[in-house]
Amino acid sequence: MGINEKNRLWIYAIIGMLTTVVVLSFARLSYGVILPFMKDGLQISYKEAGYLGTVTSFGYLSTLIFAGILASKWGGKRTVLLGISLVTMGLIGLTFTPSYWVTMIFMLLLGVGTSFTYTPFISLLVGWFPTKKGLVIGFATSGSGIGILFSGMLVPFLGSINSEIGWRFAWGIFAIISLGVLTVTYLIIKNPPSVLPSKYSAKQTPPMEIYKNRKVIHVGLIYGIIGVTYIIQMIFIMSYMVDSGISSKLAGQLIAINGILSIFSGPIWGLISDKVGRRISLILTMSLTMVSMFIPVFMPTLLGFSLHIVILSSTTTGLFTLTQASSMDHVKPADMPLAFSYVTFYFAVGQLIGPAIAGWLIEDWGGFKSAFLFSSIILAIGLFLTIKLKNSEQPQPAIQKELSKGLTQS
Repeated sequence: MGINEKNRLWIYAIIGMLTTVVVLSFARLSYGVILPFMKDGLQISYKEAGYLGTVTSFGYLSTLIFAGILASKWGGKRTVLLGISLVTMGLIGLTFTPSYWVTMIFMLLLGVGTSFTYTPFISLLVGWFPTKKGLVIGFATSGSGIGILFSGMLVPFLGSINSEIGWRFAWGIFAIISLGVLTVTYLIIKNPPSVLPSKYSAKQTPPMEIYKNRKVIHVGLIYGIIGVTYIIQMIFIMSYMVDSGISSKLAGQLIAINGILSIFSGPIWGLISDKVGRRISLILTMSLTMVSMFIPVFMPTLLGFSLHIVILSSTTTGLFTLTQASSMDHVKPADMPLAFSYVTFYFAVGQLIGPAIAGWLIEDWGGFKSAFLFSSIILAIGLFLTIKLKNSEQPQPAIQKELSKGLTQS
């Protein structure tokens, strides 16, 4: 890989990171930080708050397959631009939303926009850098940590200034940043070369064969469990801490710590997995994630929440990176985008059902402890599936060199 290609890798990785800040952190994960303030502003219950999270996940899930089809016809760049535009519209709408029911529309837009952005952008990155997918996916997912850090500092600060409309200013700031990322993506990002060396770029496998691939399904089930637990944690952890007697300012600082550690989690675990294998790395990260989720169930104190956040933030973004990369290790390069899109469907289903289940458990079955206990139990199932996962089928070095050569020459 020449100097120009090295520059492209880092430039694209940074833009991927910024895109993740917008479509994952701002459009999806920041909702949990804003929720305590937004809940009071809109006068909604935790059950209704869970439904809003479900609506966003429904928008994501219902358009995910269509987004993949559109990306194959339009190209990744145009699809990503459409997605960021929809997210920006949703963020602007939430800034001025007058009621719960109107809010649902804008939350739906966030989910739809994310589906048209995240998976096509990751596929675009892998298309450019097929031999560095663990690294580039890791850098892209680290954007979620940066966004969480920013949200954790900004939202409580704005809430302390004006508890009634501070949350609206937060959505507005997110919208402005989203517009900036949209502009940068339009000016810099290009679609990857479509022609790879012929002896390694055989025709794409028929989609049904990918959908029936047991190894890909196995990874998809693991990713679905991650989807359920991660969205529950992100939406309700702030409210859980406040409900347990921790001030919103201190809770926000803990969320910010989560963001700081998450920034490094994705790239580090991605690089480790490229060296020692996905399976071993997945087992380690899944085990630590499960332990972290158990802690606040039995220790809903400042110490317990601190341990929970430190452990979780050191592993969860890495868990995303490893699962996404693993989904593409079991197929040939031409089928990587389809395999990634397919396992992301499982993740989206998990995110769809997670908030509704958690909201129901919190309101009717024992409060926040029951929701986090539920997450811990299904993470244990995820750990079992991870242990049973077969070793990844990494491409041979010669093939990797040819792929990189093909991209360089295109």
